Amino acid sequence: MGLTTEEVPIQVERVTEYDYDDATKLMLCLCEFMETKFYEERWQSTFEKHILEPENYAGFIARRGDTPVGMVFVEVKGKSGLIKNVYIIPEERNTVVVGPARFPKTETHLGELLLQKAIEFIHEKGGKEALINLKKGVKPAEKLYQRMGFTEKYIVLSKKL
Repeated sequence: MGLTTEEVPIQVERVTEYDYDDATKLMLCLCEFMETKFYEERWQSTFEKHILEPENYAGFIARRGDTPVGMVFVEVKGKSGLIKNVYIIPEERNTVVVGPARFPKTETHLGELLLQKAIEFIHEKGGKEALINLKKGVKPAEKLYQRMGFTEKYIVLSKKL
């Protein structure tokens, strides 16, 4: 008898050059979710920094078996680390679908695992503060970040031109 999806453990590892295609698929999903345009050249350049400059940049990808299910990237400058591109595929978010409703899972949230990896990297590099941007209205992410001890520091306003 084969393992069900929930029985296959999730592994979180630092990205390598071999993870580009999987990370790109996740980034495309993130851009679609955030309703932003995907710029391949910019993404490729950013991804390469996370491979070629390991002192200041890191990325972590989560897989269930061979399937990429989440990612996070982090950049350390001075005493601050900026956590970015946090994305978890809908099927792996901390909920279980029962009919038309979603209910919380009891296991550790994949978002917590990814954020913890990013925070550990910041700490290892001498960082004293972890920063993360949050798009207004993304309540599950807001709850996750609050659970992880993040508090509001800045308010950034935007105007489309």
